[in-house]
Amino acid sequence: MQQGRSYAYPVLAVGVAAVSWAAILIREADAPALVIAAYRLGLAAVPTGALALATGRRRTSSRDGLWVWPLLAGAFLALHFGFWIASLQQTSVVTSVVLVTTNPLFVGLASPLVLRERVSAATWAGIGIATAGAAIMAAEDVGEGLGTVVGDLYALLGAVFGAGYLMIGRRARPQMSWVGYVGVVYSVAAVLLVMSVLAAREPFTGYSTKTFVMLGLLALVPQLVGHSAINWALAYVPAALVAVAILGEAVGATILAALVLKETPSGFEVAGALLVLTAVYVALRPGRVPAAGLG
Repeated sequence: MQQGRSYAYPVLAVGVAAVSWAAILIREADAPALVIAAYRLGLAAVPTGALALATGRRRTSSRDGLWVWPLLAGAFLALHFGFWIASLQQTSVVTSVVLVTTNPLFVGLASPLVLRERVSAATWAGIGIATAGAAIMAAEDVGEGLGTVVGDLYALLGAVFGAGYLMIGRRARPQMSWVGYVGVVYSVAAVLLVMSVLAAREPFTGYSTKTFVMLGLLALVPQLVGHSAINWALAYVPAALVAVAILGEAVGATILAALVLKETPSGFEVAGALLVLTAVYVALRPGRVPAAGLG
């Protein structure tokens, strides 16, 4: 356990860097939101689900009800992606990513009750600074049309369900193998998203080669590398700290959007991004990282 904890923060950093590409790849994929989400999870579920079945490791018995948690996490993950990807199609990359990464606020509020994990003063300070940064970055969208505001609301709903996904992972991962957990979570999310696409009567085919390449990269980098790394780290790091670390995604996506999509951030967005970076530093700076045990 101690050895795993020593690797947790480098692995978490790799995960955050990988998920920073998600918004860019989604914007480059010319397909409906639900279709993008279904392909992302469907393609990721194939290798993780097969690996989970092949290893067949069960660290817990079914009588303790632990397998309910990855099932619930899969449902939360499907809702998170459904709302967030829809938001990316109605508001800017920067605003959408910043709003969806406000989940530390929700995790911080719920962790003491749901996980019995004490949220440190440094983490609360980081959450407060991050909330201020997100508010500054989203402020420009007010008054720019109903579609943009709806996109912002979708991103906030994505944040709520993302917070639930992280807390469930924190509850289950210390007692479940990483392979078994992600195999079930991704598979459940994929099934629910495919069913949603079918219910919405959206087509799975007929898209450009570029779109299919983006969908493949989305499954490979942000999902298989990014989310899998984050889920591994959840066995060793408190949920609130993981949520704060994921705020780095907003900064990474802002930089990538400027370089790849030519979406130059405004002064407000730059100011908000700097506050987000400050929040990550305040919460995770050396000497303030607590042990990861459940209280």
